[in-house]
Amino acid sequence: MTASNFFLVWIPVYLRRTVDQVTEIELDRSSESFGNIFELLFSSDASWLLAKNALLLVGAVVLSGVLLFATRQTLIVASRKIEYDLRNDIFDKLLKLPQRFYSSYDSGEIYVRATEDVSKVREYFGPAYMYTINTLTRAGFIITMMIIVSPELTLWALLPLPFLSAFAYWVSGYINDYSRIIQEQYSTIAGRAQESFTSIRLIKAYNREEYENGRFEHESERYRKKKLRLDLVESLFHPTLNLLIGLSVIIVVWKAGQMVIEGTLTVGNIMEFIIYVAYLTWPVASLGYTVNRYQQSMASWKRIDEMLTEDIDIADKESTKHDITEIEGSIEFRNVSFSYPEADEHVLKNINLKIEAGQNAAIVGRTGSGKTTLVELIPRLFDATEGKILIDGTDIKAIPLEILRKNIGLVPQDTFLFSDTIGENIAFGTEDANKEEIETAAEKAQVRENILDFEKKFETMLGERGITLSGGQKQRTAIARALIRDPKIIILDDSLSAVDTKTEESILRHLRKELQGRTTLMISHRISTIKDADIIYYMENGTIVEQGTHEELLNKEGRYSVMYNKQLIEEELAEI
Repeated sequence: MTASNFFLVWIPVYLRRTVDQVTEIELDRSSESFGNIFELLFSSDASWLLAKNALLLVGAVVLSGVLLFATRQTLIVASRKIEYDLRNDIFDKLLKLPQRFYSSYDSGEIYVRATEDVSKVREYFGPAYMYTINTLTRAGFIITMMIIVSPELTLWALLPLPFLSAFAYWVSGYINDYSRIIQEQYSTIAGRAQESFTSIRLIKAYNREEYENGRFEHESERYRKKKLRLDLVESLFHPTLNLLIGLSVIIVVWKAGQMVIEGTLTVGNIMEFIIYVAYLTWPVASLGYTVNRYQQSMASWKRIDEMLTEDIDIADKESTKHDITEIEGSIEFRNVSFSYPEADEHVLKNINLKIEAGQNAAIVGRTGSGKTTLVELIPRLFDATEGKILIDGTDIKAIPLEILRKNIGLVPQDTFLFSDTIGENIAFGTEDANKEEIETAAEKAQVRENILDFEKKFETMLGERGITLSGGQKQRTAIARALIRDPKIIILDDSLSAVDTKTEESILRHLRKELQGRTTLMISHRISTIKDADIIYYMENGTIVEQGTHEELLNKEGRYSVMYNKQLIEEELAEI
């Protein structure tokens, strides 16, 4: 860029020389005919001077253009590579961030930071960086050349620039503040749209299209007003720049004209100065663009930096025992309590339980008693606030995270399937599952026959969140996804709630053989589902209030017994 601008400033010099050399040829228009004038202009000496200036002019233009092309290929391409790396780094960091981070930010906010904000940061490393260099080097060369020609005229030509600098300084602060506000509002809009699209069936079922449209329009209107305020400032900025540059041209023509009359400058110098002022137009005009992009980039970078510097609490530490390569599956909770980030009360309180390797354990209790939160602590989706969780007698924080999660098959209460084929969804937890293994896992989960009913079978594409399948089919597909990993520990979090009791019994009957030898932790609201478990824990208000086998708990005639008898009555009433 510096070399390109160096050759650029010589173009007005060669043009000025040409004009001055032509005007220096003394022609007596009153005594010489047109033919003589033509002959004089194209005499050998005059032709050589004109040809020399033309060659130098073409050379300067070509060199400046080639170097400018090389500059753009260097900086713009590099900025795209930076954008590529930064976006990948952000996505990699997002995959490693703990669950508490996603509890603090909505998905729209995260999406905008990983896309729109990255693009704005790229503009700093590309266009803004390039235009900054261009402004500094071109202005430096041009002002130097102007001073060499006439320090006095240079002073007059640059007279409006201090006003321009003060104006740019004021605008930059305003742009910075409003760029951040606008990006935050854009995040709100993106979040609102994403939430509406993912819940579109519910919106249609409740006939709330107009309501949702009104909510989105309200946020969109707020964004429009804020953006228009920023656009107003930017719209004033560029005409003001052009006005100040125009004043410089007027001053040059006026003052240089006087100096030509006085004989201190030539006509060629006027043209040279006007071109110099024109050359300064874009660097000075790009000052507004550069300031704008810089401020927006800094506002976006602060938002990105918050994510990149976010602590990854759940990760391997120095205390991690990397010699652990497999686990047997015994689980123990010792005085475990847990509260969600920024929550005042504990969700789990002083939990103590022990499940032997290969044992079938169950957890029951009313909604909101803390069952799901408890099982989410085992694969370290969250870390316990107090106490310890041990697997095979080792604190899970000392077990390599990859080994821990590789040996756990989790079927969550809220079944999530990707917009991919059924086969790919089942094979999601493995890296090289073949067709036979996928079909075997589907057979074990009692969903194979349903899948074969589809025209494309396991190659059937699912809609967003598995909308193509019924609730029961989605849950069984999720069970197949857990089984194909052949985990030592399998957690079923109310994973058969969408099927009827008879279907559930059929699935469990086929699963019992598959679950033998694995540590199984099952959560269910139906006691009929878990009554054959080796040990049952009854939870209430985040604590374990009863534990034992099905018969032992019935004999205690406590809360578990009340829940069981109530369900028996409900089943009898349903049959009647």
